[in-house]
Amino acid sequence: MMTEYKIHLPTKYHPKQNEVIASRAKRKVIVAGRRGGKTKTCAIMAAEYFLQGKRVIEAAPKFDQTTVFWRYVKKILREPIAAGILKKNESTRLIENETTGNWLRSMTAYDADTLRSDAADLLILDEFSLMKPDAWYEVGAPMLLDTDGDAVFIGTPQRKNHFHSLYVHALGDTTGRWRAWHFTSYDNPFLSRTALDDITSDMAEDGDAYRQEIMAEFLDNEGAVFRNIGACLHAPTLSPDNEQHKGHRIVAGLDWGKHHDYTATSIGCSNCKVELARDRFNKIDYIYQRSRLAELYKVWGVTSILAESNSMGEPNIEQMQAEGLPVMGFETTAVSKPPLIENLSLALQRVEWQFQDDPVWTAELEAYERKVSANTGRSSYGAPEGVNDDTVIARALMIRDSGAWWFA
Repeated sequence: MMTEYKIHLPTKYHPKQNEVIASRAKRKVIVAGRRGGKTKTCAIMAAEYFLQGKRVIEAAPKFDQTTVFWRYVKKILREPIAAGILKKNESTRLIENETTGNWLRSMTAYDADTLRSDAADLLILDEFSLMKPDAWYEVGAPMLLDTDGDAVFIGTPQRKNHFHSLYVHALGDTTGRWRAWHFTSYDNPFLSRTALDDITSDMAEDGDAYRQEIMAEFLDNEGAVFRNIGACLHAPTLSPDNEQHKGHRIVAGLDWGKHHDYTATSIGCSNCKVELARDRFNKIDYIYQRSRLAELYKVWGVTSILAESNSMGEPNIEQMQAEGLPVMGFETTAVSKPPLIENLSLALQRVEWQFQDDPVWTAELEAYERKVSANTGRSSYGAPEGVNDDTVIARALMIRDSGAWWFA
């Protein structure tokens, strides 16, 4: 005879918590301010997976950082624990169902090796920004291979480190496998104003601590390439038949991709210095890509296209030229790339251009890095591991094309 017992799930959720719980994404990234509701959300998910007979691990860098999650889970499962149906071990923070053999465990993972365990069905990495990256890449991800398990990454931002890279990757995913959410502390309607005032009492509203801890903003690190981005995201969305840019020089930048990378193009008015349109896609054969791009350039009246010629770029450019499109190639090398990127950086810093506000395109700008070789002293530019830079290159080529006559 099956034993029945009650589960005490919270009765109130705010909209973003509902979205996370209902989402079918296999990889969920939650960036949240203090008391934004991220830990409670994960406790609910963990309990639901566990009650379905699945194995769950929640991990945080320090033992005390797992306490809130552990308390929530125990509260949800308190009746079957009290009845002895589920076995609870406080010292190891383990809940087991001896009948089905599955378990839920809360543990520390500052050192990734402490996370090594049996295969899991759900892995929750709490305060992932404070963990070492290999907690996921070298240890966590392989734990999910046998079961095609799910992973949730949560935390309050630090600087633009590996957690930011993962967030940008999730924002840009078009497969449905990854999804990202952003909560500020103010997004939690159940957090009392008194509690919020208490949290923020020692923080200046324009200070880094407030922006990071309450508004859940990723702050620039020392290697950030593009600054003043927010001041340059006010380009309006217009239809191609709008008369505002009639007779102006309309240019485009184009970066190629197909499978893992994306093809991205940015169209702008060189007279008004404003982005007019953009497109980004992958997993489409090059014949259809060229057709899609040709139609986009036609409706906007593009008179000049600067496209990256590396790899598959050159044959695609030749085919587009044969079809009558005004396209030129740009070979990205260690010598040509720095001035290309620095030109875009200067345009942003001086607020010389306005771009359309898109979370994926903005996130790729924010993630872009500058590194200096210890041997040569030369700068190199690129996206962090796991993050694409296609939209950055597309915009940089568009800006470069808009002022082509200035380059000998």
